[in-house]
Amino acid sequence: MDKQLAIIFKIMGMLMMAFSFTFLIPVGISLIYSDGQTQYFISAFLITLVLGALWWFPFRKVDYELKTRHGFIIVALFWSVLSLIGALPLAMSKELDISFIHAFFEATSGFTTTGATVLNHLETLPKSILWYRTQLHFFGGMGIIILAVAIMPLLGMGGMALFKAEVPGPMKEEKLTPRIAQTARNLWFVYISLMLACITSYYFAGMDLFDAITHGFSTVATAGFANYDDSIGYFQSEVINWIAIFFMFMGGINFTLHFLVFREKSVKRYFQNFELRTFFFVSVGASIIVALTLHYFSVFNGWYDAIVNAFFTVIAMITTTGFLINPFSDWPTFLPLLLIFLSFMGACAGSTTGGMKMIRIILVCKQAYSEVKHLIHPRAELPVRVDGKVIPLSILASVWAFIVLYCLSTVVLTLVMIACGLSPLDAFSAVAGCLNITGPALGSIANNYSSISDMGLSVLSFTMLLGRLEIFTIFVLLTPSFWRS
Repeated sequence: MDKQLAIIFKIMGMLMMAFSFTFLIPVGISLIYSDGQTQYFISAFLITLVLGALWWFPFRKVDYELKTRHGFIIVALFWSVLSLIGALPLAMSKELDISFIHAFFEATSGFTTTGATVLNHLETLPKSILWYRTQLHFFGGMGIIILAVAIMPLLGMGGMALFKAEVPGPMKEEKLTPRIAQTARNLWFVYISLMLACITSYYFAGMDLFDAITHGFSTVATAGFANYDDSIGYFQSEVINWIAIFFMFMGGINFTLHFLVFREKSVKRYFQNFELRTFFFVSVGASIIVALTLHYFSVFNGWYDAIVNAFFTVIAMITTTGFLINPFSDWPTFLPLLLIFLSFMGACAGSTTGGMKMIRIILVCKQAYSEVKHLIHPRAELPVRVDGKVIPLSILASVWAFIVLYCLSTVVLTLVMIACGLSPLDAFSAVAGCLNITGPALGSIANNYSSISDMGLSVLSFTMLLGRLEIFTIFVLLTPSFWRS
């Protein structure tokens, strides 16, 4: 067999075997709570371990340096296979009694940190299932490929190929350290530190330990799965609401920036970053608009409730977390669509969020302004700058291409979902919720996707993978030239 194909099988097998052991964590949870799910997670563990071994064993001695093109294949293949494998315990569980397509959608939503669900009456589900759903968020948030690069020295030489294919944002060449494995470990250190701080805060704010851990997983991963149908609103706690707002916002910041602040022991880096300042002012400005509108239409009693709901919902949507304290689908006038459009913007590149990312919006706006000025001064050199650095034309071209593909994908997938039987509003909001990996939608699927057909759920599962891998990783595999090179 060709060495290139052999190394892909070898690494895929290694990753699957490593991932199989994560099924043992919900086995422990199931035993603690005696909820009868143990056999399903053990079966998933054995199936994944054996399949991984079968992929790895024949090619265990193959040695070949990964290139960028191999990274695209491995990342796309692994996220797809992982979602299929992740569906196993959900599909096998008699308590859930759902089809494999529904289980696949739920698992894909977990791994991609979308937070869209097809499950009802969450508070009645077995504890191990609730844990497992948010555990998927934990691994999907920072990216399990980055975790593999961090802890598996065998991938050291080819780690950059996987890292570039996995990390979101237009400027993927930036590293914290010369060694990519060390960069990955630094990002995971920040991720876990923020998560521990969030879990501790939730616990002291009144959540029990189980809820604090699982909701901490969802919050910092900007994911959205909760243990209750009412999401964070179940707790009816102002303190918990503000904790969620803070950590959702922190999850929306570039994790490289977090690490630099930690390493330098100075928060000046936050204030010096133009993308973060833009993210902050857009979030605050949108929250003020929403609060004023909610108060004007008397949706809540008094200014304070309007402000809390506005800030919580805006931060939840722009960071693509999708938590709710009150459903926004019935809010007056333009507010539901405004919140959906905020999810298209997304937060900062290098964060756990979805959407287009704030830096891309900034670059497009700056280049558009530069083009307008160029009409007035045709001979002037007007480079686009961010934080004092000139942005190369290659990155600007890439950003434009990304946004065009993103918008075209939204249109085409919306038409496909209409063909699957959804109304235009439901179809658009479902695609937005999955492509932006946000979760909440509008209309008849505002809080749950279970009414969508199997074909529709399959399309939306692909949409979540497309959004999580930022379009290019999937589209590059569809080009004939990629396979000829």
